[in-house]
Amino acid sequence: MRKSLFLVFFISLFLSGCNSAVTKDQMKVVTVSIPPYKYFVEAIADSDFVVNVMLPPGADHHTWEPSPRQISSLAASDMLFINGHLGFELAWIDRFREVNQKMKVIDLSEGIQLIEPSEEDEDHHGHSHEGADPHYWLSPREAGLMASTIADELMKLNPSATERYKLNFVKLKERIAAVDSIVNENCSKAESKSFMIFHPALSYLARDYGLEQISFEDEGKMPSPARLKELIDMTRSKGMKTVFVQKEYDIRSAKVLASETGTRLVIIDPMNPEWDKSVIEISKSLTGEDGK
Repeated sequence: MRKSLFLVFFISLFLSGCNSAVTKDQMKVVTVSIPPYKYFVEAIADSDFVVNVMLPPGADHHTWEPSPRQISSLAASDMLFINGHLGFELAWIDRFREVNQKMKVIDLSEGIQLIEPSEEDEDHHGHSHEGADPHYWLSPREAGLMASTIADELMKLNPSATERYKLNFVKLKERIAAVDSIVNENCSKAESKSFMIFHPALSYLARDYGLEQISFEDEGKMPSPARLKELIDMTRSKGMKTVFVQKEYDIRSAKVLASETGTRLVIIDPMNPEWDKSVIEISKSLTGEDGK
């Protein structure tokens, strides 16, 4: 009799577990416009959502165009986190909303101290943004606000997990603070406070940690020979040690600049989904301790 009761209990428990299990097809979908945002969503919500990333690896966020299939995938999304200032977002956001009018769109730039374009940027850095600089996620000091926005919205989307999300957010804030401390230490002992970069993706990092970023692109193209000579002279006069170039861009001019000035050429990936490791590695490159 006791064995029979145990068997009934075990079967009931097994069946209730099967009924309560949520398959991947039944999970809510959260879409992020760029890979680094996935890091923050998963740090807060664990694996509660299917996280769809729009921008594929190696794509240029200024010119990338989503395929019809990628746009259609938004139809299943409950929420979309956007940067608010990336080229492909500005060009396609109306279409994204059209596909899924029930999808909540969250602009993560709200509250961020954005860097607006200026004539000085155009004159001295060889590039001007049509709007605010979008690369704020690359500064740990802006990441806290961004993470807070994501946490608030995920709690609204899945209220039953609010307490767990709050605990995860506290852990994430501690992690961001640790990254901030490491980046601050690396930048403080940088061999030079100035650095060259092809496309000015490190504006917020430079602003928040007392560095000078100088871009050497010419409206997205390689600089002219005359401009390259100016850059070489500037690199030498400022004692720069590092030349950055993003992995999605042509590295030929960066190679020439590094070769002529004896600086390190460092290829970075601002879209790396491993946000913490990526930011720390960039800051470490300024110290010359990264082995590159």
